[in-house]
Amino acid sequence: MYVQPQEHPILSEFCTELTGITQKQVDEGVPLNICLSQFLKWIQMIQKEKKIIFSTDSQSNSSDAKVCAFVTWTDWDLGVCLHYECKRKQLRKPDILNSWIDLKATYRAFYNRKPKGLNGALQDLGIAFEGREHSGLDDSRNTARLAWRLICDGCVLKITKSLDKNLLLFMDSLGTSEE
Repeated sequence: MYVQPQEHPILSEFCTELTGITQKQVDEGVPLNICLSQFLKWIQMIQKEKKIIFSTDSQSNSSDAKVCAFVTWTDWDLGVCLHYECKRKQLRKPDILNSWIDLKATYRAFYNRKPKGLNGALQDLGIAFEGREHSGLDDSRNTARLAWRLICDGCVLKITKSLDKNLLLFMDSLGTSEE
């Protein structure tokens, strides 16, 4: 889903060249508040179907539920961009977007190497980047491929960042939060 920019509705040439997103795509998009609302409804449907919960979920502690988390490449999208955009626009951001696994930090710690971007991390492991860099969908698919490789290589993925102070205190008590 594309978010329709409300304040600067005309995309720059740089943005289009970098991401491949067209003016038509954002014109047909939805405002951020609607996107977040639709995203939350979709996630809730997936949670029921797949019996998954997020570490921030308080509603369901079913023993058959699998705990999951969002995986990102860096903290930028959830920790900076979305966080401050919602704050600035006084939008309620779903709590499930307040903690995540930063795969760049995880990659760096697990392999003891400093990656040169998502594409560089994939290349380091002999995996070809598929699609267009900086396309949200292609980047997310490649991030998932990298996460799977880390898991196959024995890495246990853990929350690396949380904007929820209570969750951070709980993770500290378990010895699982970022140092």
